[in-house]
Amino acid sequence: MPACFMTSTHREITVERLVGTVMATAPSIAQPACPACPDVVAQKAILEQLFDRKFVEGEYWYVLLAEWIEHLKKYLGISSTRKYYQKRVSSPPGPIVTRRDYAHTVDAVHEDAWRMLVQWYGLAEGHKPMKLIVYSYSRAAEIEHNLNSFKVMLTTSPLEDFHNVRFSKMEKVGHVEAKIRDLYRIPKSHASRLWAKADVDSDWKPLFCRDKSIGKCLEIDSDFTRPICALEVNDGDGVWSHSPEHVEANYDFPVGPLYEHNLFEDVTCAWEVDIHEQIEQIGKVFLEKLHANFSGFVMRAREYVDDRENHVREREREICDRETVTDRLNVRLQEKERHLNNEIVKCEQTISEYESRRLELEKQYSEQIETAERTLRQRQDEFDRDKTELCKERERFDAEIKKMSEIYRIQDSRIKLDIGGHQFTTSVLTLTKDPLSMLAAMFSGRHELKREPDGSYFIDRDGTHFRYILNYLRDGCIKEGVLPQSESVWRELLTEAEFYQLGGLVEYLTSLVYEKSYTKEGDTFV
Repeated sequence: MPACFMTSTHREITVERLVGTVMATAPSIAQPACPACPDVVAQKAILEQLFDRKFVEGEYWYVLLAEWIEHLKKYLGISSTRKYYQKRVSSPPGPIVTRRDYAHTVDAVHEDAWRMLVQWYGLAEGHKPMKLIVYSYSRAAEIEHNLNSFKVMLTTSPLEDFHNVRFSKMEKVGHVEAKIRDLYRIPKSHASRLWAKADVDSDWKPLFCRDKSIGKCLEIDSDFTRPICALEVNDGDGVWSHSPEHVEANYDFPVGPLYEHNLFEDVTCAWEVDIHEQIEQIGKVFLEKLHANFSGFVMRAREYVDDRENHVREREREICDRETVTDRLNVRLQEKERHLNNEIVKCEQTISEYESRRLELEKQYSEQIETAERTLRQRQDEFDRDKTELCKERERFDAEIKKMSEIYRIQDSRIKLDIGGHQFTTSVLTLTKDPLSMLAAMFSGRHELKREPDGSYFIDRDGTHFRYILNYLRDGCIKEGVLPQSESVWRELLTEAEFYQLGGLVEYLTSLVYEKSYTKEGDTFV
């Protein structure tokens, strides 16, 4: 957990655990190395647990000089695998050193250990905290030593207009988006969303969840990968129209806030710092009082143990007297037990009688259910036969009404079409015969269509083959010999059929092109 987001509850729990460790080692308490530090034994008990922390993704670790940390371990008596200071040292290591010009060996400690070390030893002048974060690579969770270089741009930018910005793989998508908005000075009134790909050869991915880490979204597994990020800006009309090339249209809006600060910036408020300092001060005072009062506690504990021993001896005498009473009660309980066993035998007999009666009633109930189900099935069969006859009669009547309605509708729904300059006269009924076609959708009445001055409806398509489409809708099929024996005509007509979404005609023309026949008794049906 980052220091800037640690709550007071978490700090109190940490103090309680440290107190328990110090109490376990209190008999051998040594003097602290400096007035601001706990004694050496307490420091060792606290830091040994913190130094054993494993890498967990998202946690922070701090860099400090390996020579300094090894000096501290030898001073506190903590075992180490390094070869610094083979002999135990008697002096504390002094303020924390995070770097040195001639020393390249560094080590890292968990954030909780760093906070304790800064509180006890302070930070050397001229040295700054160097915070790193843990990232889960495919091989294992490790500290991220290098930030990846991202190529950022707008989706509408030319190829040469881009910026190289370094981000952590654990950085939130919301901060990357906010950084690009800041670089290109996008107004706050314009919405935006982020697209990215791990490298030049990858496909664009939408990064619309701003709370996720960008490394996990792009599946980055190396510190040297150079991802590409493109920011799509909404013009304010609510439509996303500037997606990257070769990306399917996506109208989703991003989820979550933008983050102005990166993962390594400390955004702790002043009041949080004050509360944390108060909690730490309470912990210090508590430890001091605990050490001061431990001897008195031991004396009071011994007095209490003596009192308890006297009380135990008195209780032993009372127990002997009660054992005598218990023996007499035991005899009475045995008599009651025999009486209860007799009652149990009688109850078991009664249960057996009830069980046989229950089985008899279940058998009668099953027979009655079977009889009722047979009667119900017979009535259901009769109902189904009557329903089938009624449905057939209704279908015949509906067919008759449909035929008459079609005749009236054809007479009353004449319509003129202008297909690419070719005039055609037909009826709305003919155009809507295929309910799944585009013509049925246009003239279904659900959409308002604009008429030309001469009363016709203009459709911007080639009208050369439209008469074949009208004849297909009128007859419901293509008669054999109607189409010219020309593959180019078939392909042109197939293009028009696909535009008007006439599935049956498309299937028939496709079979002609690929030499598949659907002929039956001189007529071709689709």
